[in-house]
Formats: sequence, structure tokens, C-alpha cells
Amino acid sequence: MSILSFEFLFFTAAVWMVYYLLPRRRRWLALLLGSFLFVSCAGWRSVVHLTVVAWNVWLGGLVLEILKRKEADLRSTEGAGRSVKRYETLQKIVLAMLLTFDLGAMAFLKYEPAAAAWLNDLGQGRWSFPVWELAAPLGLSYFTFQSAGWLVDVYRGKAQAQKNPLKMWLFLGYFPQMTQGPISAWKELGGQLFEEHVLEPEVVSGGFLRMLWGYFKKLVIADRLALTTAVLLGEEGLPGWMAVGGAALYMVRLYADFSGGVDVVRGISQMFGIVLPENFRRPFFSESVAEYWRRWHRTLGAWFRSYLLYPFTTSKAGLALGRAASKVFGKMVGRLVPTVVGTFLVFLLIGVWHTANWNAVIYGAYFGFVMAGAILLTPLWKKMNRTFRTPKGGWMRGVRVARTWILVLIPQYFAFTSGPRQGFSLLLQSFSGWDFSGFAKRMTGIMTVREWVIAGIALLVLLAVDVLGERGVDVCGRIAKARVWVRWQVLLALLLGILVLGVYGPEFDGAAFLYTQF
Repeated sequence: MSILSFEFLFFTAAVWMVYYLLPRRRRWLALLLGSFLFVSCAGWRSVVHLTVVAWNVWLGGLVLEILKRKEADLRSTEGAGRSVKRYETLQKIVLAMLLTFDLGAMAFLKYEPAAAAWLNDLGQGRWSFPVWELAAPLGLSYFTFQSAGWLVDVYRGKAQAQKNPLKMWLFLGYFPQMTQGPISAWKELGGQLFEEHVLEPEVVSGGFLRMLWGYFKKLVIADRLALTTAVLLGEEGLPGWMAVGGAALYMVRLYADFSGGVDVVRGISQMFGIVLPENFRRPFFSESVAEYWRRWHRTLGAWFRSYLLYPFTTSKAGLALGRAASKVFGKMVGRLVPTVVGTFLVFLLIGVWHTANWNAVIYGAYFGFVMAGAILLTPLWKKMNRTFRTPKGGWMRGVRVARTWILVLIPQYFAFTSGPRQGFSLLLQSFSGWDFSGFAKRMTGIMTVREWVIAGIALLVLLAVDVLGERGVDVCGRIAKARVWVRWQVLLALLLGILVLGVYGPEFDGAAFLYTQF
């Protein structure tokens, strides 16, 4: 069931009505039933996989908590040092087994076909690995990361084991976030799912407005700009300005598509009284690549920092790496090396997470090198800024934003192309053929003048909302609190804009959010 379909809208409305008709203590059951039905629409494999994962982490959480309790009891006993260490080791073994099953299942479903095909090509007939083309369950990455993060939090003592397996299933399978995320920790989502929310018209209208805004970004902007990407992939010998412009428009399209989907999800959740974490915070205003990744897909970045980067830098291996680097490069550089290596590995994994091909490896490795280089050069930049008294605002801020755009634009050539050869070819084309003589003909060959005008106006609206957001103005929140006649005029205008200006047609794929497949 696509979240762009009328079936989904009717389904959500039905769950919403049942939710507020039930007694407050039982309202989470409406979310549980709705989530089960939604996942069921994706096929029985999705239900089975999610249920197995939920059962695994629920039972594993109880075991970890029992072991932690035994360890705590022994710590108060004299001469129990050896027993305490035994329980600490048992917890690590249990956690490792649980994470291996949890993350291993996701890795197998996502990467086995590509890995087996690559090994078979490498063997040239000397061996043959089976290629299992198994359909990935709905929301595979999202609920896998949530479940793995929850297990680690229980192990660290930051979350308590859940005694009700149905509540664990709902935490992992909460239907609005199954297609787009965000990746929520238990402290962000778990408690809210079971709170006794009160129906507040202002909150509901604000959520509905946010949902419409997400549909606007997806249907009016992202799907219209999809035509430009199709031209880049379908033609050869494009002029440089067209290659650069097409890659930039793809980057904007991806933002409108992914952030639009998350806005739909957050808006629906808000109507239930549930606040999901913000996944995008106007990334194109970033002054550095590091800031860009703090603003782009924020929950994914937070997950990798919390459960991979920080543990690696403080682990025995990370500390040993730092000591070895200090002997070779000096203490200042040595202290940075574990963070540099961990950062590179994180971005390499983020690239591979997107899809199993060499373009994803290039994408992740590029950002890994840029981020690692920025960390190593941080002391030098600070010294140069102090020496030359580089201004923080004004025109210099614009220069830094432009620099970030250029650095982020380069890997986009590998985000939408089919292979490294096509990506590098398109990137090289960007440096030649800057002849604008056929500009009008080429542009109208992609879209009509009317379509370009609609896209331009819609992008200006998006820019205005993001500029206001940068200045601390929550546009959706302000409108939700406005007078009734103002609020409803905006809602109707947005709804009409989506219905009239949205991209539809015989080839329209209502499920084609770019990040649904992850």
C-alpha cells in the first residue's frame, strides 16, 4: 500500500478514528492493528520477518536485563570479581549473537545477490554461488537499525527490556515510518506510542498541514524534476552546463522526495499525538560537509555515530590505533587517527547501505575521504582563521555554502547513474561544451515552458519555507496556530496545488519514493 495512494489515506483516516474512539489506555492497540494490516499488505514475508526480529530482540532484551541484574547483585558481594567478569562476558556474547542475527539477516537479503553475482564473475566458471533473489521486507533497514540500537541501549543500561512482545512489535513496525523512516530510538518513540494522547484540533490540523506539505514536495517538485534525471541517463554528449545542472537538480529532487516523504510520515504521526524526530534540517544551507551530514538524514547519521563511530574510537582497537599513530605522526595527529578511520568506515557503510553496487562504494568512499580530511586539517583551519581573522558571517558564509554545494554535488554523479563508467563520463562532460546556443531548445526538450514555470515557482516556495526555517520560524506550526479562516485557506490552497499541479499520468508510480527501497 503506497503512502501516495487514496487507499492509504482512507486506511490512515480509519485508524485515526478508531484510535481516538478507544479508551486512552487502549489506543496503542489501534496503532498495533493498523501497523499489522499495513505490513500485511506488503506480503506475508514482511510480517514473518518483522515478527521474527521483534521476537528475537524482545527475548534478547529480557536475557540481557537478567544478566545485568545478576552482575549488579554480584558487585555488592566481596570476592565476586571473577563472577562479575563472567557475567560481563556473557552479556557481550548474547549481544553479539543477537546483533549477528539481526544485522546479518538484513545484510543477506540486501547484498547476497550482488555479492554472489560478483564472486561468480570473478571465478569465471571455476565456482558457482547461488543467487537468492529474495524480496526484501517492507522497511527492512529502518526496523533493523531500530532493533539493533535498542539492543545496544539495553546492554548499556540506557533502556529497559520490554515485557510485552506486542509493544516491541509496534515499536519496530509502527506503520507511518515503515516506508521512509526516520530511525527512532526507544526514548524518542517507544514511550509516545503508549501514552494516553488527547485529541487536540490544533495538533491534528498542524499534522495534516505537514502531511500536505510533504505531498507537495514529492508530487509537485520531486516527480516533476525526475524528467531531468531521465534525460541525463538517456543522452550522450551533453553540454557541460546541462550535466552540472542536471546533477544539481537531482540533488534538489532527492531532497524534495526524501524530506517530503518524511514530512508525510511526521504529519500523520502528529495527528496521533506522536512527535517523530526531524530527519532533515535544511541541509543546503550548510557551511561544511560535516554540517551537511548533521542536517541530512539526521537519524541515520546519529545511529552510526552512536553505535559504530563512538564505540570504535573508544575501543581497545581504536585506542591502540591512536597510540601507534602517535609514535609515527606525533600526538596531535595520533589523537585524531581513530576518529579519522572510524569516520571513513562509517561513510563507506552509509554508501553501501544505499545499494549494493560500485557506485555506492564510490559515493561512500568520497564522503569518507572528505570528512576524514576535514578532521585531519581542523587544527590547520583553526590556526589560519585566527591568523587571517576570517569573518564568520556575511559574504564569507555565502562562500562556504557555495563550497559545500560543490563538494556535495560531485558524488551525486554516482548516485543516479548505473555504474562508475557512466558516472565518471558524466562528471568529465561537466568540464566541457559550455555552449549555450541551443539552451532554449534543449530545455523545452525536457519539459514544456509551463512545466518549468511550475517547477520554478514550487522551488521558490520551498526555498522561502526553508529560509524562514533557518530563521527559527516553524511555518507549519505558525499556520496551525493561526485563525481558522487563515488556516483553512492555506490548507485548501495547498491541497488544490497538489491535485492540480502534481505529476500524474499513465506511468505514475505511487510507490516510487526514492528511499522506500532502503
